[in-house]
Amino acid sequence: MTLTPADIRSVVAESNRIEGITRPPRKAEIEAHLTFLALSEIRQADLEAFVAAVAPGKLIRDRVGMNVSVGNHRPPGGGRNILQELHLVLRRANKGIDPTAVHRDYETLHPFMDGNGRSGRVLWLWQMFHYGRDPYVLRRGFLHTFYYQTLSAPR
Repeated sequence: MTLTPADIRSVVAESNRIEGITRPPRKAEIEAHLTFLALSEIRQADLEAFVAAVAPGKLIRDRVGMNVSVGNHRPPGGGRNILQELHLVLRRANKGIDPTAVHRDYETLHPFMDGNGRSGRVLWLWQMFHYGRDPYVLRRGFLHTFYYQTLSAPR
């Protein structure tokens, strides 16, 4: 699937709106998405580079005490366990395991201090493109597509 600059601007704008960011997408955000979506395999360093572009200064939670909360959700505490769990999530993503399940597991882990929503959505989109999951994903966007995926996901 070929991505146009308009496609990426739309993807970035929707992802930012989900986070409450209403300004137009920045050039660095668009470039980070293009770079990420062009990868043939996703590694921890790729996610770190993406988060550095969209949420500068927000680190991976690889040290004890780097804890976060997301509403009522309390992700696992920071430390080496975050890196180990992230590697398991990425292994599943790179094998083409269900993007909905990978996204849920990534967001549940919440591996970064911030930028998890945007990095989780670009990981989901990478899987959608890389494994040819849905040719209409750009037309519908993340929220619409993910909504239908969760309805059809196994319980």
